[in-house]
Amino acid sequence: MPAMSNPPSAASAQRPPLSAILIGTLPPLFWSGNFLVARVMAGTIPPIQMSFWRWVTALVILAPFALPLVSAHRATLRREMPFLVVLGAVGITAFNCFVYAALHYTTVVNAALINSLMPVITFLFALVLLRDRPGARQMAGVAIALVGAAVIIARGDVGALASLGFNRGDLLVLAGLTFWALYTVLIRWRRTALPMTLFLAVTIFFGVLFHLPFIAWEYPRAGAMPVTMETLAAIAFFAVFPSVLAYIFWNRTVAALGPGRTGMFMYLMPVFSSVLGVGLLGEAFHLYHGAGIALIFAGITLTTGFGAARAANKPD
Repeated sequence: MPAMSNPPSAASAQRPPLSAILIGTLPPLFWSGNFLVARVMAGTIPPIQMSFWRWVTALVILAPFALPLVSAHRATLRREMPFLVVLGAVGITAFNCFVYAALHYTTVVNAALINSLMPVITFLFALVLLRDRPGARQMAGVAIALVGAAVIIARGDVGALASLGFNRGDLLVLAGLTFWALYTVLIRWRRTALPMTLFLAVTIFFGVLFHLPFIAWEYPRAGAMPVTMETLAAIAFFAVFPSVLAYIFWNRTVAALGPGRTGMFMYLMPVFSSVLGVGLLGEAFHLYHGAGIALIFAGITLTTGFGAARAANKPD
């Protein structure tokens, strides 16, 4: 496959459009809901089956829109097939299976803390694969947002983070987020010529296939997912919001902003998790929530350059 036509640094030189900023906020919102529902269903749906049925359902949703496009893009599909296989393995199977399995072993606090490393890992992959060196402003934004995430996760007592214990679930979270950071950089490293719907459907198809060996391993040990209104509703939610919509919006944001700056939106997950906890679970909103949210938004604004672009466009 030919390499991307634009230099990797082009994304950082362009002024980010408001639409890209708004779209970039949606995937972490959907993934925060994904974590919430997955935690609730962790004792009911085995983790590999949770991921497998999520993506099978997403593929069924996309199929009517993707199949009519196959004939017109047959040559492009053949050319990009090896890369689509890699994306399916990395961004669909590995990432989701590791994260869902991790939720059975680790705490929400630990998972959220490790999740905060994802933008840093994304910048490292972008440096290696795209030769995209983050500037001082971007690194400062990462640091500020990381502190904001830590404030929320530690409930205002950042010193308490030192007392956290870590287990194998934390390693699974780290592995999953590393695969997601790699996926984020890869879709920028090799731009697809396929329509987004077809690109995502084919990627999901290979991701579903790669689930099968893990399903064969899990099924004798955990049994089948029970079919109830509760489990079907959970799978439907997983398929529509954290899967189809989140991946489309994430891929479009990467195309507009580049992988490094897009990765910064992952810092919104503690923000949305707090908001969902307050709105859906009746949890209290504390001062540390507000302080952490303010730091995260300041870090994202600094890293994406959106605030600077608005100031440059402001009339005298």
